Order: sequence, then structure tokens, then C-alpha cells
Amino acid sequence: MNRAPRVSLIIPAHNEQDYLPALLDSVEIARDNFKERSDSIEVIVVDNSSTDRTAEVAHSFHCRVVHEDKRIIAAVRNSGAEAAGGEILMFVDADSVIHRDTFNAVVTALSSPEIIGGATGIKMERMSPGIALSYWAMVPMLWITGIDTGVVFCRKEDFVATDGYNEEVLFAEMFNF
Repeated sequence: MNRAPRVSLIIPAHNEQDYLPALLDSVEIARDNFKERSDSIEVIVVDNSSTDRTAEVAHSFHCRVVHEDKRIIAAVRNSGAEAAGGEILMFVDADSVIHRDTFNAVVTALSSPEIIGGATGIKMERMSPGIALSYWAMVPMLWITGIDTGVVFCRKEDFVATDGYNEEVLFAEMFNF
């Protein structure tokens, strides 16, 4: 019997062949540690016009691969959400890794009707001057708003009700003001 997934992990990816394996290895550890059925987690890699082996790497880890040509991160995330079959959506960047208890923590958090979504925080896997500048520019906004980055999660019904990520902005798409 093929049941619908409970959780959809969506990974936007543009030329991430070098970083994707570390993330997908961490996903397998978290999946094995999940207290529910491990097959209730689907992993969707949204290939954003990669010119490297990103899609091939994702397929080798048995991920579902969807394609989005629009080079706006919000559109990439929205394409993954549209393809997702889970009642819970989780978004994580391809150059990240997740904690072994991520799926358990997210499902536990969303079991409360008072919580509509959240983020897990991040540990940077790579750094460049551009990433560092962006990170430090966002820190004050994160402190002021109480919003964080990392694995961002919500119920799919809430994501749909809010029309998803704002595709009119090129970055900071999670701030849909």
C-alpha cells in the first residue's frame, strides 16, 4: 500500500552537487531516527536550472526532483511546495545539514494548534564574503522580528492559505509584508 507522505522536505538547489550529499546524508539519519514511519517523509529537490550534476546527485539519493527555471528563490520554494504531498512542509537550503531529531521536533511542534510554523536555526556549512555579509545584515532583523532561518516549517494548508512565498522579492522571501 502506497500512503501519502506526512512530511515533505523541500530543498531548493542551483549547482549544489558538492553540498547536496552532506545534506541528504543528514536527512537519512534524521529519517532513521523519526518516531513515525520513515516512509512518511518525502524529499523533493527543486533543481533551479543547474548546470552541474545536482539532479543526478538528488536521484542517486532517491529524491524526487522537480525543475524550476525562474531564478527567484521564492519561486523555487513555491514549486517544491506545489509538488509536495505532505501535510507538513519543511524547507532547507542545499548547503545545510539537519539535526538527527529535526523531523521529530517539527512534528511535535506542529502537533500544537497554537503553532503555525517556525524555523530551527542554522549552522553554516560554508562561508563566503557574500554569505557572511547577508547573514550579518539579517541578524538585526532576526532579533527584532524573532524570526529565524534554517529548516523553515509549516502546515501545507497554512502555506496555501497565505499564497506561499512572495515571488516579487529576490531575497528575504520569508518576510511577506
